[in-house]
Amino acid sequence: MKCVVSLRAHAVLVAMLLAGLAARGVAQPVRIGAKNFSEQQIVGEIAALLIERHAGLTVERRFGLGGTGICHGALLAGEIDLYVEYTGTALMDILKRETIAEPDAAYRATARDYRETFDVTWLPPIGFNNAYTIAVRRDAARANGWRTISDLRSQAARLRAGFATEFNERPDGYPGLRRAYGLSFGEVRDLDAGLMYGALVGGQVDVICAYSTDGRLDEYAIDVLTDDRGFFPPYFAAPVIRSETLARHPEIADALVSLSGTIDDKTMRRMNYEVDVLKRSPVEVATAWLASRSGDPAASKATGSRPSAPVARRIQSVLWQRRFMLLQKIREHLTLTGVAMGLAMLIGIPLGVAIYRRPRGAGVVLAFVEIMQTIPSLAMLAFLFALYKSLGALPAITALVLYALLPIVLNTYTGLLKVPRESTEAADGLGMSSLQKLWWVELPLALPVIIAGVRAATVWTVGIATLSTYIGAGGLGDFISRGLSRNDPLLTLMGAVPAALLAIGLSYLIRCAELLARRQ
Repeated sequence: MKCVVSLRAHAVLVAMLLAGLAARGVAQPVRIGAKNFSEQQIVGEIAALLIERHAGLTVERRFGLGGTGICHGALLAGEIDLYVEYTGTALMDILKRETIAEPDAAYRATARDYRETFDVTWLPPIGFNNAYTIAVRRDAARANGWRTISDLRSQAARLRAGFATEFNERPDGYPGLRRAYGLSFGEVRDLDAGLMYGALVGGQVDVICAYSTDGRLDEYAIDVLTDDRGFFPPYFAAPVIRSETLARHPEIADALVSLSGTIDDKTMRRMNYEVDVLKRSPVEVATAWLASRSGDPAASKATGSRPSAPVARRIQSVLWQRRFMLLQKIREHLTLTGVAMGLAMLIGIPLGVAIYRRPRGAGVVLAFVEIMQTIPSLAMLAFLFALYKSLGALPAITALVLYALLPIVLNTYTGLLKVPRESTEAADGLGMSSLQKLWWVELPLALPVIIAGVRAATVWTVGIATLSTYIGAGGLGDFISRGLSRNDPLLTLMGAVPAALLAIGLSYLIRCAELLARRQ
């Protein structure tokens, strides 16, 4: 009896201990988000390292998220605990307020409204102001006498503008710029932020939206035009954190407050230059900056110019350095594809059978899966993120399943329709039930066509899964997104080539299964 009581007492103590640990958040890592460009990943990494080193907490990095809306939504949904935001972006894009030109007033208003509206805390600004600017080629500026944004107005109708996608929609972007300056460019293209500078220098566009802390401004012959009407608000960067997380881990504030005022525009531009131009990793740059702050003499060796290596040697070096990450991303990509295809077959094949057995519903079902196929992938992911209020695999897999349904449903339906009538009549003659006829005659004869649909769906799914990076689902798209944001073809290829090989390999295996089915 004493033994039983003792065991029960120990069980209660263990349960209480585990509950206490859970309540203290020991098992829950601090999740840091970052948007999909270099600066965000650098300051996100700096914040993560400070929290790990000075707060002693485990940090989960969820970098490369697809823009302000995704990061803000993930913060409110509790999918991330903090990320670095900009005062101008928060004020106009999130809070929908008018611009405030004075930096301190903009910060105070933003911090107050975030606290009252979202229960989110703004920590002190890091120091740099990553303001929007309008940039043109230096030779064009000199030839046309462009010094201010107003100078573009008389020739805007014949100019081609290339703007980041967010800039084309935000009130502090092109819509507001048009109203403030009376500008209406002849052509406006959506460009990835990592490609804008190359497009400008290469003559594909004449005007771009640049960022004041972007290191590539020093790399190219580009002039930044003066914002003579003071349209662009201040964009001082600061960590924003869920108040709930801060209450649970007040030590995070102690770790991150040390960042306040430590990185000015010049320093941030230099770190961005090292990532975007010298092709260093954000982790390397962030670690070097922290080492320089601590007085580590080795830090100076980690910054500065890097001699250019032959392309083949650089490819070999990068692949070797990132071999474990590459394997991890391949595994993530296969998991996304495998789970999505498994669910798509579980849903799609029975749907195809159902509309074969009851043709009246065929039009509705086929119309639905065809409509799903026409929805742009990024729009689908953004919608599902908003629906689930969750980052990661759930919205990504849902989107992949919806895209995979069309070829599976259609091929199942078509394959069953093409089963020779003689075969079904013979089955009827043998006295088979409807279910027996489907299982033993119709499905085996339709199997090659069904497998062909699965094959097409798999290839599409592997490709579409690369976009899942923008909602934090991982996979090979992480490399592609990073490569585009840094204009680094090697990083882009590290994601694109394995994804293509996966698609080819899976297609080949399914094709072998299809040929085997045809021989049966």
